[in-house]
Amino acid sequence: MDVNLIDVKKIAPIDLLRRKLLGGAAWIVCAMGLSAPASGQSASAAIATVSNKSELDPDVIVLTDPKTKRRIKLRVRLPEGAASAGLIVYSPGLGSGVSNGAAWCESWRQAGFIVVTLAHPVTDDSIWTVAAGKTFKTNVNEAIAGPQYGLRVTDCRFAIDYCLEKSAFASRIDASRIGLAGHSFGALTAQSIAGQASGAQSLRDARVRAVIALSPTAISVERAQSLKVIDIPVFCITGTHDQYVTFKKAGESVRLGVSLAQRELVFEHLPAGEKIQLKLDLADHMSFAGEAVDTRSFSRDVAVTDAANAQIWKRVSETTTLFWRFYLDGPTKSGIETREALEQQMRKLIGDADQLKFG
Repeated sequence: MDVNLIDVKKIAPIDLLRRKLLGGAAWIVCAMGLSAPASGQSASAAIATVSNKSELDPDVIVLTDPKTKRRIKLRVRLPEGAASAGLIVYSPGLGSGVSNGAAWCESWRQAGFIVVTLAHPVTDDSIWTVAAGKTFKTNVNEAIAGPQYGLRVTDCRFAIDYCLEKSAFASRIDASRIGLAGHSFGALTAQSIAGQASGAQSLRDARVRAVIALSPTAISVERAQSLKVIDIPVFCITGTHDQYVTFKKAGESVRLGVSLAQRELVFEHLPAGEKIQLKLDLADHMSFAGEAVDTRSFSRDVAVTDAANAQIWKRVSETTTLFWRFYLDGPTKSGIETREALEQQMRKLIGDADQLKFG
């Protein structure tokens, strides 16, 4: 199967039909957070106001979750036509906003999925704006502080609630076909949504049927043990140079990440049966941003060229689209009848030096 690779620089604004579906001065949406409503309060009593545009991009929706008070940006990509479609939620990495993952998000849309990319407050591209009296390192430290991990999961739950219940495209969504993907910090978010235990608390969202983790992470073998409870398909994508990255701003720098061996712990400790790992040759951590990366802000561990980006993005776009089609559309609709057939098709899309594992 061929999937058109999108040049991110040339992605057109949402067309008039989709803009009409997203339009309106303000929407009132029902907001259900991570926990159940307070005693005596119905779920519909929690109300959020939604603006139909952000200050920077008229095609981005901004929602306010009344429980967390967080303002969450969403970029919505709708497939052509009016047919029922699966929903894919995309959670970006640290320091990235709604343009993150654009290469494959657009390919998923072209494959017939509704794709919603979040910008998570505190951990999004707002870290690059340093307020008076603060430092860039302070912004990063606040972004990676413990509470943000759970809040990002809450953001995803809120976005799914909104899409299913109050969005202008809710009637198009097939609620039995919901997936979630993310890069780096977003991969950790996806792992939590999939059911990776965090202490005694599970953040599993049962509406999500499959996840993709680009640059997955396990801090230790002990932490990786908590992956064994995941019972949905997981596609792990990493690269031979996918390890650390240095965030840089005005003379300040913060180095974050884990070793490649720690990233591969995720696949190793997932239950057998529905797991896949793709390790792309000569791909580093920011290869999986899915958008142009400013090397003044992010360090790189591989030579960066338009051709190298295009090759990696094409392989990610095509293999992930096959994954969604098989696990969300199903064998009948996708025409991919078995996991063996899925593996065969994926192998045709990757290079000789790339490594693909099914487990």
